Parts: sequence; C-alpha cells; structure tokens
Amino acid sequence: MTHPAVPADDSGQSSATGDLQPRFDVLPGTGQQPATVRAAGDVDLTSAGRLEAALAEAAATSGEIIADLTAVTYCDSAAIRALFAIARENHLTLIVPENGPVTTMLRITRLDKATTVIAPR
Repeated sequence: MTHPAVPADDSGQSSATGDLQPRFDVLPGTGQQPATVRAAGDVDLTSAGRLEAALAEAAATSGEIIADLTAVTYCDSAAIRALFAIARENHLTLIVPENGPVTTMLRITRLDKATTVIAPR
C-alpha cells in the first residue's frame, strides 16, 4: 500500500522548492518475511506523520520491520522520532546509504545503536 504524498508535477519534484516529495510504500509481512517500508524523498516535520503511519501499518502485520531509507534525500528529528517510536516495540532494521544525511542523523542520535543498520555498498 502506498501512503499518498503531496501532489507534485510530472518530474516528482515540488514546483515551489525543487525538493523531492516524500513517498512511503508498505509491503506487509508474510510468514517468515518481515514487513517492509520503502521511503523516498524528504522526510521532515510535514511528512514524518506519514512515515510513522506506514511503520505502524507494517508493524500490524509483523513484529519485524525493514525500513528502506536508501531513497530518502533528507530527514530531520521528526523522522528520527518516528523511527525511534517504532523501534521501541518492534525489531527494526534500517537500510541506508553508506554515507549521506540519513546515515549522519542515525549516528548523531545514536539510533544506529538501537536498531540494526545495513548500509549496502
């Protein structure tokens, strides 16, 4: 299931700021497979609620969740708070770029110590 993003033009970018619009896709857990949330774009105060809703939807189908953040271009403390909230009660694995804004925020907030982090090369 896809959680709707703010409408964007055909390029997928906001016409006002040029920022990539957020998108959150949920693949429910099935049997031995954990639920997966794929996030893309900027995840900030205005979109972190949709991230949290996508993570909660995933948690409803599986106690183990994978959050693929490789397409996230920006995240702020609201996004990190949403990830911490779900990690409190579920096994959360984060897939992040090896370097970048998401990886930096994980280190600063020490969320990388509370979750499993995978940084594919």
